[in-house]
Amino acid sequence: MTNNIPIGSPVRTQAIVNRYFVKAKKNLGQNFLVDQTAILGIVEAAGIKKDDQVIEIGPGIGSLTEQLLLAGAKVFAYEVDDSLPTILQNELPKKIDDQPLASRFKLILKDLLKADFKVDISDFFDFTKPIKVVANLPYYITTPIIFALAESDLHFTSLTLMMQKEVAERLEAQPGSKEYGPLTISVQTEMNVKLALQVSHNSFMPRPKVDSSVVVLTPLKEKPAIENRKHFIWVVKMCFSQRRKTLNNNLKALLPDKTKRDELFAELGVNPRIRPEELTIKQFICLLYTSPIPRD
Repeated sequence: MTNNIPIGSPVRTQAIVNRYFVKAKKNLGQNFLVDQTAILGIVEAAGIKKDDQVIEIGPGIGSLTEQLLLAGAKVFAYEVDDSLPTILQNELPKKIDDQPLASRFKLILKDLLKADFKVDISDFFDFTKPIKVVANLPYYITTPIIFALAESDLHFTSLTLMMQKEVAERLEAQPGSKEYGPLTISVQTEMNVKLALQVSHNSFMPRPKVDSSVVVLTPLKEKPAIENRKHFIWVVKMCFSQRRKTLNNNLKALLPDKTKRDELFAELGVNPRIRPEELTIKQFICLLYTSPIPRD
């Protein structure tokens, strides 16, 4: 087997699986990407250029990692599967642009949700330069990772993430759609959301039951003025507590007094029978600051 064949090709991936007796672990949400077009699409969506600093989450056997390196990136990877470092060291290119792999790639066995970026990557990345995050995310942990990154002290310029198509649709949803909800509002008050490409379930080994999407998230240049985000998200979740109910019904737990609810609807300029998914983000923020809703 020649290493001129990309790791992400079905033939090379199968060879690696056979050589190392490696299996995708369901408990870690592993599915190996074996579609070179999709892999290159992720690299393109992330806008990877020479000497870009990239954090990769869950490199797996290196399908995406290899192409990030070949595109010129310097990659720091977080992985939780201790069976994979040996495979990555053996299968990734030994040199990139005449530089040894160790100068371009570093792996840490650590859960990203427990990351201390300033400690973990300080001897590998220059914090004065931009940092991008690129990942093929396990389905079960997509949302926690997005929020962990958004709330961290890592000043990233973009997150290019492959995730379950349904989650991507919720991230980019607009008011009035069934996908619009607390996740939409939480993310869109922090970041711009752009759907970059769709990836079929046939592009993975083993094949998951659902298709995936690649989404690019970039920090908003001007974020809405939300004094207490934790309280804001709590209020939003309460408004969506029963999706089939009207906003009036959902607000009863927060504002038992009907007069106060009526005053709130008048202030917002909406019908009490409106459903929560019909409110814009601006109206949710207005609801927070114009209402007598108590702090949690």
